[in-house]
Amino acid sequence: MKTSNRNGREPPSVGIAHLLFVAVLAVILFLLGQSMVRHRFFQGSREHRNGSIGQ
Repeated sequence: MKTSNRNGREPPSVGIAHLLFVAVLAVILFLLGQSMVRHRFFQGSREHRNGSIGQ
């Protein structure tokens, strides 16, 4: 079953669904990046208060 109309274009609902998917994916990636920065992911090993280095 074809979902395209006579002109060979996709119905508008497919375009809206694609845009919504891209927007949700962008928000998820943004939140992941913020979480990584907040947890100091890019610093590697960190120094504890007692001077030791590790997790």
